[in-house]
Amino acid sequence: MEHALHLFALLVVTRLFGELLERLRQPAAIGEILAGVALALVAASALPVPLLADLADSPFLGVAAEFGIFFLLLLAGIEMRPKEIADHSGTSLAVALGGVLVPLALGFALAWIALPESPLKFAQALLIGVALSISAVPVAVGIFMELGLLHTRVGQTVVSAAIFDDVIGLILLAVLTGVIQTGAMPGPAAMAMLLAKVALFFAITVTIGLFVYRRISALVARMRVPAPHFSALIALSLGFAALAEALGMDFILGPFIAGLFFSPETVGRKAYERIKKSVGDVTDGLLAPLFFASIGVRVELGAFAAIPTFLAALIAVAVIGKLLGAGLPARLAGLSRRESLAVGIGMSGRGAVELIIASIALEAGLFALDDPLVENLFSALVIMAVVTTVLTPLGLRRVLGGRSAVGRRVARDDG
Repeated sequence: MEHALHLFALLVVTRLFGELLERLRQPAAIGEILAGVALALVAASALPVPLLADLADSPFLGVAAEFGIFFLLLLAGIEMRPKEIADHSGTSLAVALGGVLVPLALGFALAWIALPESPLKFAQALLIGVALSISAVPVAVGIFMELGLLHTRVGQTVVSAAIFDDVIGLILLAVLTGVIQTGAMPGPAAMAMLLAKVALFFAITVTIGLFVYRRISALVARMRVPAPHFSALIALSLGFAALAEALGMDFILGPFIAGLFFSPETVGRKAYERIKKSVGDVTDGLLAPLFFASIGVRVELGAFAAIPTFLAALIAVAVIGKLLGAGLPARLAGLSRRESLAVGIGMSGRGAVELIIASIALEAGLFALDDPLVENLFSALVIMAVVTTVLTPLGLRRVLGGRSAVGRRVARDDG
């Protein structure tokens, strides 16, 4: 019952904060993150609120957040088409590479200068670089959808680049894990195996999406059970997610790829519109708010007082690294100055993957050193993820003047 009350409190508070931010003409996602921060502050205060005491550690919150990520990526895949990804693949790959390498180098350099000497210093510096290099796909998707910018050139470039970014992040995560476990970089054979697994995943999913899914839909259409197409879509998404995890990749690629191949041509216009609306309602009304709130709940504010200078430098490097690394390739690819700036801003949000990386390092004892900076490194990475996520929609609205999220939701409801 306690976990149900946790989710009840989160849902009510996130909806209220989201509504407040909407009325201030800001994306609801910011309000939902701030709702999580507010609940974390109340839980950490001296106020007697037993309900919130273990909120950050609630397993149900973790499950709800994962489903939020799952449905955000599924909805983004449904709303985008494979042709949109293909049309921007060259630009997106350049943006992804620049958006990974520049923050990786800057983050490593910052950590190497600031961290104390220890046998773990190289692994700690590499952790900071990797955490700064990876953009959060769910965050980028949620923000661009909320601003009504998903189908613009900037939105398609950023989301496509974020997918490439996630694949590159898998390679970096494998390198970091090897360094943590063995103290040495993975060898060429291990890297070749990882790349082979990535290629195998896309070969299987694209083949099923292009040649098998239509036949599955034709069989499903004859079924008499309620909502057969919805069940088939979720099953395919879960299957792709399980395949991704089996091959050592992030599960979030599964629902996105499945959504890409869910189209009116595959299931029929009527079923497509109905299911798109259902997925949108579940995502916007329940799971996405819980995901964004879960980011805010994890904030440990003690790092602000313990390491303020390093924390400010970490956030600055996180933002500047993406602006330069992702924005310059976009500009060289032909996007306007304003669009290129928006691409850099859009790639700046962090989230789930960074928290996973930091958690792996925490469990491996990478922060077990009697030094204020090292002791607060985990909290600093979480705060960096939250701050960059909050700044992303603010920056995009400032640069592009995206439409109100209300308009997007009304349009979906009317559809």
